[in-house]
Amino acid sequence: MADTHNIDLKLKRLRAIEGDYRSAIKRAEEDCENNFISREKLLKIKKKYEAKMGKVAPKLRKLQHLRNEMKSRG
Repeated sequence: MADTHNIDLKLKRLRAIEGDYRSAIKRAEEDCENNFISREKLLKIKKKYEAKMGKVAPKLRKLQHLRNEMKSRG
């Protein structure tokens, strides 16, 4: 039971991190639309956060798969 709880906590934390990255990209896109930042700066920000999401995504998938296996076992 403790193992599933720990996995759930890790999943929650990683999902929050991924959500923060997505929010940062959306904020940058809005700033670009409002001419607060340049298009080049937007592309740089998107590249940065998409790379970070690329590192988080495999961890999320692995933990979700592990959690589903543990759930199916009982």
